[in-house]
This record gives sequence, C-alpha cells and structure tokens, in this order.
Amino acid sequence: MINRILKYYTTKAYFYKDLDELKRHMMTVVLYYNYQRKLKSLKYQPPFDIIMLEFECNTSNFNHNPNYMLLGLNN
Repeated sequence: MINRILKYYTTKAYFYKDLDELKRHMMTVVLYYNYQRKLKSLKYQPPFDIIMLEFECNTSNFNHNPNYMLLGLNN
C-alpha cells in the first residue's frame, strides 16, 4: 500500500532533475504519511499518534522518548 502511495505522489506526478531532488521529495512524502495522514486501519489516527499513546501507557517498551526523535520538514 505505501509503495503505491509513494509511486503515485512522486514518480508518477513529478519529473526530477536528479536523484537528490527525488530523495528530498520522497522524504517529504514519508514524513507526511507517518506524522499527518490518518489511516483507516489505525482508527483514523496518524501512526505517530499511536506510538505516542503506547509510550504514555507503557514506557518500558521504549528505550527513548519518541518525541525527541522527531524528524521534520524544517530540520
């Protein structure tokens, strides 16, 4: 499913001058998918919100706080 989404929003929709431009756009799409897109299989919540809920309930499953490992578009 994610492969089809990546292909649709990247290579099928845009023409890239070089590989670096493709990599930057691919990372933007992946960040959007993980942090903002609401998935039906997760009861219309983004994957990162599910991770944070699990962290709040059971911190022993994590080595580090997931909030401090955020990647963002402005980093």
